[in-house]
Amino acid sequence: MCDAPLVKICGLTREDDVDTAIAAGADLVGFVVVADSPRGVTLDRARELAAHAAGRALTVAVYAGSEPDSRDGFDLVQVYGLPADTDHTIVGCRDDELPELPEDVPVLLDLARGSTPDPATLAAHWERAARRPQPVMLAGALDPANVAPAVRAARPWAVDTARGVEAEPGIKDPELVISFVTAAKEAL
Repeated sequence: MCDAPLVKICGLTREDDVDTAIAAGADLVGFVVVADSPRGVTLDRARELAAHAAGRALTVAVYAGSEPDSRDGFDLVQVYGLPADTDHTIVGCRDDELPELPEDVPVLLDLARGSTPDPATLAAHWERAARRPQPVMLAGALDPANVAPAVRAARPWAVDTARGVEAEPGIKDPELVISFVTAAKEAL
């Protein structure tokens, strides 16, 4: 039997939501440092939230550009595009835009931003994830209802959700967070 994947709850903007994610069993908590995102926070606010989570879960600063503004105050950074420094970095990719990476660099495999994929698209996405040589953090339209089949199909190192557990953009629904973490960890 395979180990359960790590679980990342992303797009956190409030201390209460950080606490909920960690209490539910999330292994990683993410803070989107992107100004035009409904889940975005400033770098200073991301650091405050990371400090609040310190020692209880790994903290991840999520950047849209290829180079992060700062790595200070976070356990990991997540960037879309190929960064110059891949140390303590998760490289995010959307759809089939997968850069060539060393096998030890984790990759977050995502779908198109804001997409609502049909079941066939999701299944193909999970199959692509299963074929990656790198440790895969599976993202893209994951929610409590589909995370268990996604884990069984892709066997990822980790799973990631933001909008799949929200009451509204940037505000998490505690019941959905608990359901997501439980389903992901019990899938195998």
